[in-house]
Formats: sequence, C-alpha cells, structure tokens
Amino acid sequence: MIYQCNRDFIIKQCREFTLLNNDEIETIIDVAKILPYFNEGFNGETFIDVKVHDKDLAVVVAESYKKRQSIYVDSYLGDIIYRENEPAVFRSFDLGVTTKDVIGVSFDRNKNKIWTKQTVVPIMHNGNVVATLILEKVLDLKSSVEPGIALQPNPQNEKIDEVWSSIFGSNNENEALQLREGILIFDATGHLRYFNQRAVKMYQELGYKSIANQHFDDLNYSTKNFEDVLANIQGTFSHDDHNHIIIEKAYDGKVTIGDKFYRIHIIIRMKKALDVIVFIDDITEMRKFENEVNNYLVSSHEIHHRIKNNLQTVASLLRLQSRSSKDPAVKTILSDSINRIMSIAVTHELLEKKSNDLVSVQEVLDKIKHNMLLFSVIDNKKIEISVKGADFYIDSEKSTVVALIVNELIQNSLKYAFPNGDAGLIEVTTASDGKIKMIEVRDNGVGYKPGQIRTNSLGLSIVKSYVYEKLMGKLIIETGDEGTRTSFAFKL
Repeated sequence: MIYQCNRDFIIKQCREFTLLNNDEIETIIDVAKILPYFNEGFNGETFIDVKVHDKDLAVVVAESYKKRQSIYVDSYLGDIIYRENEPAVFRSFDLGVTTKDVIGVSFDRNKNKIWTKQTVVPIMHNGNVVATLILEKVLDLKSSVEPGIALQPNPQNEKIDEVWSSIFGSNNENEALQLREGILIFDATGHLRYFNQRAVKMYQELGYKSIANQHFDDLNYSTKNFEDVLANIQGTFSHDDHNHIIIEKAYDGKVTIGDKFYRIHIIIRMKKALDVIVFIDDITEMRKFENEVNNYLVSSHEIHHRIKNNLQTVASLLRLQSRSSKDPAVKTILSDSINRIMSIAVTHELLEKKSNDLVSVQEVLDKIKHNMLLFSVIDNKKIEISVKGADFYIDSEKSTVVALIVNELIQNSLKYAFPNGDAGLIEVTTASDGKIKMIEVRDNGVGYKPGQIRTNSLGLSIVKSYVYEKLMGKLIIETGDEGTRTSFAFKL
C-alpha cells in the first residue's frame, strides 16, 4: 500500500483553490492522516477532495490506494474533478450528507474511461463541509458499454399504471402536476420504482450514469431525507379506508446544483401502499432570465442615479454663481436654468427607484412643484401651487418633456402673473381619456393682452417646440382678467 499525506501540499492546495481557514484545513489534515485505515477491508481507492471557491470544480488533496491492485498508474494529487464525472462528490458538497453507491467516471493515465462506484462522506468543521472523503471502486474495467446508458422506466412495477392514471390521467384537473418535468416515484422503503425519461436526462446531466433502484436519499437534492418526508405525514392517512386516495404536498423548494437550478416538489400518495412522488423542474433558463433582468435593473437604476446626481451638481454650481452675482437679470437667467435642469433630474430621480421605464405623471408634477417653490428667486410672493387630476404613467422620454413644459409654464406664471407681489394660485391639472392625455396650468393672475405676449420668449419657445415636435400634441393658450390658462394634449 502506498500512502501519501503531504501536509504542506494540502495547505498549499487549500490556499490556492479555497477560502478555508487554518482550523478547517487542519480538520482535513487530521482525516488525511488516517486514510490508510479506510483501505483496510475496502477493495478500492480513497481520496480527499476540496471544492474550488466560486467554481463548480473540486481538487484532489490527499489519496491512498493499493498500487498493485489499482487501475490508476500514477498519483491523482492536484487533479481537477468535474461534476459531470463525479456527481456523488458534488452532491455531498452541496448537501453536507453521505452519498452512497453513485456511479461516476474517471480516466487512467492513457485517457481511457474508467467507470466507478463511489461512496462519499462529507468532512465537516463547525457544521460546514470543508472537504469530502471518497471511497471508490471500479465497476467493470473491461466493459466498453457505458453503465445505464439505455435507461428505461420499470414496466414490471404493478403499481405504476394505477399511480400514473390516478395522478396524470386525462380527467385530472390539476394542471400543475401534469406539467412537471422529471418524475420519480419511490416505495415505502424509499427505493426508486418508477422514473420518466425526463428524470433520466436530468440526472445524466448531473453526471449520474444510472438511477435505477437507487434510494431516495442518494438521489435527493432537497433539504428533506426520506425519514423527514415520512415524518411529515405520520397520522395523516386513515389506514382503515384503503379505497380513499389522499394526496398531500409534503415539500416545495428550490435547489442549486452547480450552475443549474431546480424546483423540487414532493407529494405523498397512499392507496393500500405508500408512494413518495418527486417532481423536478429545471428552472435554469428562468433563473438566468431573472438574473439578467435584475442585472439590467441594477444597471438602469445606477445610470439614473448618476445622471440625477450630475444634474444636481450642475444646478448647485449655477446656484453658487447666482448667489455671487449682484445683477437681478443674471440671477433670473440662472434661476431659470437651474429650474430647467432640476425638472430634467426629476425623471431620473423617480426612475432610479422603479422596476420599469414608466413614471407617474402626478409624481413628476409634485416634484416640479417642490423644486419650483424651493429654488425660485421670486421673493415676497405668497404663491400656492397645487397639483390635481387623474394620474397616468408615461415613459422616461415623455416624462422629461412634460416636466420641462410644465416647468416653463409655472415659471412664466411666477414671473408675470403676480407683478405687485400679490398672493396667488397656480393650478396644475391632469386629465385622461383613453390614450389621450391633457395637462393644464392655470393661474389667477393679471393675465395679458394678446399684443403683450413676447414671441421671442425662450420659455414659450421651449413650450411650443416640445408640445408640437416632441409630443406631437396640441397647445392652447387663453388669457384674460381672471388669469392665464395654458393646456396641452398628446397621445400615448
């Protein structure tokens, strides 16, 4: 027997491939020291693997094998282990449980495929799996046929037709059950008695070469072992009424296996005998889509957050410049610019908290109102601004346009409707008629005569340009002794 337990090698490999601390590494070394004892009375090989951090791989850090009897001609220390080749190893890493007699694949130094049967025991430290101990036997060194390659459901099980028709028959209205993918049915002892081809394919993708006659605990990736499942239904069934079928959900959860995601659903059925039925849905693509959406939302939120902050920074710089200026005309121009910048920032401020590209028009207008009262340079005026009407949602592009238009209209009212410092009211009202949306800004100020309107006004130019060209809408301006009313309508 040749035994290799190189303390320095184990430490080096753990430092390179894992995030294990000193105590966890010492736990592995303690097990590695007694590897020869596992070979006593065991006609096979023994290894210790550690899991690579952030990758679905493992590394061999210790081994003990009988060289004369071994099919391996050289050391496997430092070799990389893949899930598809040794599913038992990764199941024990995933769940922290012992995995018994699962078929795996290895290769000799001539790259010839070797079929093995493994029992894997997790090596624990403070409740965490730090490594796995593998007891490995060769299945058939001379076989050129892959074990279990032609897996089929067991037609000899007399219960299957009855179980299948009662649960999945054409008259069954439980659509959720009929749409499940991989199906496994275990008897009262926990042994597999039926499986469909979808289940075969799913387990083959995980590296299993055969699932026939396996026990529930050796195929299970949920947090429930077979005893747990049975314990959940003790006292549930009436053993005197064998003609009454009872189906009860026992467990429903999600598991991650390497880079695959599954939904596990376990139900119990009893009619004369007990069956444990496991449904396995491969939700990997769904989870990937969810992650892509979440990543997009995170990126989108971050972009809107940065734009908002940058616009607020520009507004702050202009505000500082306004404070240092003594020219009222300059202050007014800078104030107008600040309000325009802040109106653009409103949309980005709202969108950084949203899960889509739509914002409430009422929220936009409330923000415009708040900014106008906070940053306007109009002094000594007791002006009230109100926002009311029907709420509706608009996308980010239209939101920015609406914000700028309403900002200009409120600014005009603040500047010209109350020239003598009078108290006044500015009302912003929204309305919706199907896809047609309307917004009105009305003040109760002094109004103006038609000939008094300044056709070269930047604010009015912005309003007309944005209503007609950006919103493809209509604009109405009415004025008189009771004030000015400006309304615009557009179609979503």
